[in-house]
Amino acid sequence: MAYNSLLVQRRKELHGLVGLAIEELYTERLAEQYEVLGHHFSKAEEWAKALDYLLRAAEKATKGFAIREAIALYDQALEAAARLGEAVDTRTLMGIHQAKMSLFLIMSDFERSRAEGERLLILARSARDRVSEGAALAGMGFASLWAHNFDHALDYSRQAIEVASLADAKPVLAAGHYVTGFAYGTTGRLVESAQELEQALTVSREAGDVLHESLSLSFIGIETNWAGDYEEASQFLSAGLRIARENNLLVPLLFGLFMHGVTLTGKGDYDAAHATLEEGLALSEKVGDEVQRHRMLNCLGWLYMECGNLDRAIDLSQEGALGARKRGDPETIANPEINLGDIFLAKGDLTLAREFLDGVHHLVRNPATSEWMKWRYSTHLFASLGDLWLARGDYLKAREFADHCLDIATRTQSKKYVVKAWRLKGEIALVRRQWNEAENALRQALTVAQAIGNPTQLWKSHLALGRLYTDTNKPELAQQAFKAAREVIDQMKGSIQHPGLRASLESAPMIQRIYDLSGR
Repeated sequence: MAYNSLLVQRRKELHGLVGLAIEELYTERLAEQYEVLGHHFSKAEEWAKALDYLLRAAEKATKGFAIREAIALYDQALEAAARLGEAVDTRTLMGIHQAKMSLFLIMSDFERSRAEGERLLILARSARDRVSEGAALAGMGFASLWAHNFDHALDYSRQAIEVASLADAKPVLAAGHYVTGFAYGTTGRLVESAQELEQALTVSREAGDVLHESLSLSFIGIETNWAGDYEEASQFLSAGLRIARENNLLVPLLFGLFMHGVTLTGKGDYDAAHATLEEGLALSEKVGDEVQRHRMLNCLGWLYMECGNLDRAIDLSQEGALGARKRGDPETIANPEINLGDIFLAKGDLTLAREFLDGVHHLVRNPATSEWMKWRYSTHLFASLGDLWLARGDYLKAREFADHCLDIATRTQSKKYVVKAWRLKGEIALVRRQWNEAENALRQALTVAQAIGNPTQLWKSHLALGRLYTDTNKPELAQQAFKAAREVIDQMKGSIQHPGLRASLESAPMIQRIYDLSGR
């Protein structure tokens, strides 16, 4: 009431005096007061000082991963800049819009990120700043890509590369190649993707561009993971994460944590995978990133499923699917719902398993569904549908889906799914008593499983061979196969320190079954 009773002019004077007093009192610790100073000088209508402190406060909030606060501060800075008019340098305005473009990307608000890029592009072209023009185009390409608008993403990236080549702006050139490679990778054009990402990595290293070096390393890592080379993939991803941490790069950090968690799970390093994905989940929730949060939940669900805790896997997968459905993102809907289909299949609930898997199959068949990673989750889906129809006794349908899975997996060098497809074909032949065909298929599955080293695919392949040898009255070979499956399980247990993961693995019914078959 006292404040409101003051005349406007007197209020302005008092805010100005408070600002000056804070500057004097906190000379040695001024960074602690940037937000307060921005507020007081704004109220005092001392716009130059207000703009300066608001920009400093926004940068501080960004470094502290306070993303919403940073956006609000940049908005206040734009208001101060509008009051100053032509006194504000165009570069200052470009810096604000470039920062907001990145912040909205982190918030998974891709349309607003692209819109900030457009504002930056207009300013850059008016200033004839080719480097900023290229950065705007690359940023618009990245935002468009995450919004699943591939044509625009590739067009913006092409323009960014052209502008960067003329201006000799290597960081922008790296960005253009990275976005192009990312777009190709998500749509299954893996050879072209690898070429673009290698260019992005080379150019970013030449330019000392740590942002795109980190991003490129991580995407090269996940593509290496898709090929089943988990050790090499982990090296790429570790390098990308190290750069992101050392330079406080939030987007590469979030992306790298997700992809490294996926790779560590595939590698069978469950403790490290769990810690990595939990860190990523906490960070995504802190900064308000939705799309990576849904991916972290999905991958944690998969990890718990691999370790036998099906109830926890259901909870995490359902949470991820629910959030993804609110956004309407097909990939982050499909992956946890395929998980749920696999879990209910493992539980013997064929009705629920079919409900989830048929729902994703409808998504895959819908021409309107985005191509973003459809090739990848379709491969998983077809393997799971094959398992479902095998369990239901429809061997023709099971074989059809096994063939679909093998076709995509072979074309994309997705070795984990090559294993799944051959094992499924072998299991179908097994129940049809086609012994030679079953053994040939299961042997192929085991060979690839041994090459990639994914523990779950390895013990399941040994187990399937053991069943074949049991059915064909070869008890010694059966026992060898069951013992080999048990050895994989024992290695998994020996490597897990997390008490919950270890306990769930030990008590899982299928694991107990392997112990029984191998002779306790």
